[in-house]
Amino acid sequence: MDQAGIVRLFKAYYARNTVPPPSSIEKREFAFSFFDSQGMARHMAFRDAGELNKFIRDKVPQHAYYSTAYYADPAASDMDEKGWQGADLVFDIDVDHINTPCKPLHDTWKCRNCGAEGWGFVEKCPSCGSDRVERQTWVCEQCISVARDEVLKLVDILEEDFGISRDEMYVVFSGHRGFHLHVEDSALVDLDQEARREIADYVRGLGIDPELYIARTRGGYTYRYTPEDPGWRGRIAKLLQLRPEAEGRLSRGELERLILECVAEARANIDEKVTMDVKRLIRLPGTLHGKTGLKVLRMTVQQLEALDARGVLEKAIALPDEPVRVEMDKWPRKILATSLPDQAGERTLPLYLAVYLALNGKARVLGPA
Repeated sequence: MDQAGIVRLFKAYYARNTVPPPSSIEKREFAFSFFDSQGMARHMAFRDAGELNKFIRDKVPQHAYYSTAYYADPAASDMDEKGWQGADLVFDIDVDHINTPCKPLHDTWKCRNCGAEGWGFVEKCPSCGSDRVERQTWVCEQCISVARDEVLKLVDILEEDFGISRDEMYVVFSGHRGFHLHVEDSALVDLDQEARREIADYVRGLGIDPELYIARTRGGYTYRYTPEDPGWRGRIAKLLQLRPEAEGRLSRGELERLILECVAEARANIDEKVTMDVKRLIRLPGTLHGKTGLKVLRMTVQQLEALDARGVLEKAIALPDEPVRVEMDKWPRKILATSLPDQAGERTLPLYLAVYLALNGKARVLGPA
């Protein structure tokens, strides 16, 4: 299957499905990239869902985005002329930024300096120390499970510490490596970049000084707070209760180390740049991700809680599952929810999975099985 075949699959999907518009669609900027051209078409606006869907069905974009910001004139080509009126608070959780234990099953690296290669994730070549490392990354259900847990940690922090209702949040599976959490709250829409930075720092547990959480006793040192205390004080206390080593007599250094370990466990691993950006373009739910063919899937927090990673992936599969023959030089051992035997050459896969591999430029779809 060549690119034209993939475009036909995308076109058939959009012919069958209606993309739901974001709230206040008339105030949003839209942007698209296409299979047959480089770069991105930006500064587009639509009055309603009908206009938006007609454009998508006619043009069949590879990627579709909309602005988290609201504008008086979203179609203005100069950002200063758009008339910024606020923005949703958005968080991005991407497993690229998390060293998941499954990476040796599907990610590979090759050093462009000495030619060494291997499985898993490395920042520098273990053979020569060069940072000129080329990586091939894939996603499996364990990756999505880790990202899902990060979202739910974030939801708890926003709910407990900021008083944001779950009814004002929704989750979007990006169709690739993770999730976006959107907060649509009129009290937060006017926050500037610095205020959003502070929120991002807070949910990541930055700036916590363990010394402020420690009290001296006759027997050594103890944690000052209880699980009933609000914010990070109580969050750390709850995790300390689960650690047997915290029950003994500890030196100051040992207790500080445990506190920092609890912070690392409880923090939400977000990409702070996305949260800080008041003019961000983000993936449009209901469209297909142009590097995977999976659906950009919107859901409530409660729906995410009810689904495991495999359930999320199953709901995101939007293309047919008919069997096709696929050829690839080096296969990942696991991709999405599918484990693959460690062998080269040709094999039979469902079409949606073949498209995922082909869109990443590493597989050749040979035809029906």
